[in-house]
Amino acid sequence: MQFKSFISRSKTPSSPMQAVLLMLASMGFFSAMNIVIRLASHEMAATYIVLLRNLCSLMLVVVWTALLQRGRPRFPTLRLRGHFWRASVGIVAMELWFHAVSLLPLTLATALSFTTPIFSTIIAIVFLGEKAGVRRWGAIGMGFAGMLVILRPGAGAMNPDALFVLASSVMMAVSGVLVKTLTRTEMPETIVFYMALFMTPWALLPAIGHMGAVNGHQLWLVFLISLLSTVGHLLMARAYMRADLVMLMPLDFSRLVFTAIMAYALFGETLDAYTLAGSLIIVSSTVYIAHREAAVKRKGAVLLTPPSP
Repeated sequence: MQFKSFISRSKTPSSPMQAVLLMLASMGFFSAMNIVIRLASHEMAATYIVLLRNLCSLMLVVVWTALLQRGRPRFPTLRLRGHFWRASVGIVAMELWFHAVSLLPLTLATALSFTTPIFSTIIAIVFLGEKAGVRRWGAIGMGFAGMLVILRPGAGAMNPDALFVLASSVMMAVSGVLVKTLTRTEMPETIVFYMALFMTPWALLPAIGHMGAVNGHQLWLVFLISLLSTVGHLLMARAYMRADLVMLMPLDFSRLVFTAIMAYALFGETLDAYTLAGSLIIVSSTVYIAHREAAVKRKGAVLLTPPSP
């Protein structure tokens, strides 16, 4: 989310094919990140992984910014309170997500994570006063129907650990709304820096009882999690420099495809028909919502444009 304001100001020429390839690569990196989280959870508690991940992310963003600025990295801001609250919400989302990935089939966790844009839309309507008509509420309802297809609560097949993913999606949605407000004045590197800076002490609290000696293999896994996440976000930013959100949003579904392939190869996990069908329903609803929002914005822009002399 933090890159959307930045990329909207970019002067990069439109290149749809490059955008598609970059977006697919980004989804592949995020899928690989979740695979590594699962591998690391076999050796460390999820809360400890979150702590080490934030320490690595802090190091990465400092080094990256130093290279960009060709000297001592600087992160000027007048909105420390905004960064603090964003990190406070974000750490809850991260803890819930890492915990869910360590417990659930990865395809199930990925499929349910598609609900985040649905929750973001509801938050924007309820708390930010955005208008919503019958079509938008219908799309939201369709998204929740897809979630029920995946969970099948009445069939006795619901995994209670799935609630960790849904709770994480809600918190990610809140965090995304907070990031949107920050991107009006803050650069991406500043947002990531203060996120990791404030998240680290928050992550320390639940990790205290799970801390211990870390070997080289475990450090490598945690570093890889941070690196895959960082590269994934950079690739996504470059994709949105070259094409619109509405065009690229359907490609988010490729996360499920990549995850299913990797999870089957490494853990023998399979993708059931209910998870696939529910995911398609949720993604379809979020794509429709994105198209409606884009259409409304275009209409508003036309209405606000003064007539030519």
